[in-house]
Amino acid sequence: MELTPAPGYQSGIDREWARLAAPGTWWSGAERVVIAAIARAARAGDPLPTTGLSGAAVEAAARLSADPHVDLAWVGGLEQRGLERPAYVEILGVVARLDAVDTFRFGIGAPTRPLPDPRAGEPSRAGVAEAEIDGGFVPTVGPAFPTSALSAVAAEQEAQEDLHGVLYMTIEQMGDLAIDLDLGRAQIEFVAARTSLLNDCFF
Repeated sequence: MELTPAPGYQSGIDREWARLAAPGTWWSGAERVVIAAIARAARAGDPLPTTGLSGAAVEAAARLSADPHVDLAWVGGLEQRGLERPAYVEILGVVARLDAVDTFRFGIGAPTRPLPDPRAGEPSRAGVAEAEIDGGFVPTVGPAFPTSALSAVAAEQEAQEDLHGVLYMTIEQMGDLAIDLDLGRAQIEFVAARTSLLNDCFF
């Protein structure tokens, strides 16, 4: 049975699909869609699609989706093979939001949404000068923390906050301990905590 999500969910996912198809900061629209295809194939245990991406980029997309138990040595090894950390951050953002949307749709009984057709154009290559390693595996603006994890790539940080607000709560809503979004705050946090435990999430 397919459940009906609350208003706003679909428009948020539509925005994410538009972002996925568009040129990003370090990857083109075509490359971003290929990264998503690799992530899905790896998660399903299917053969990975043949791509023009580097081996390090393919490994990052596959592992982040199918077995996201990473450490500093692994991320550093990718960099030694040519995958610079800001480009890795963009892969992380694309894969994490894809997995979130796919999991959400599975949870409501909806079919997997086909990946979008990529849009033409070049990545902006707009770096964030103030991002630096501060307690995490990748550069961040300020100390590494869940809300700053993607801050080395501004567009990915904004995308995370947008989808976070749709599938969980906005940053502003998180300060409201009495908020009710069909589930009460205690119920929301129970689901979040249980999900984090099952996924070995730590911070």
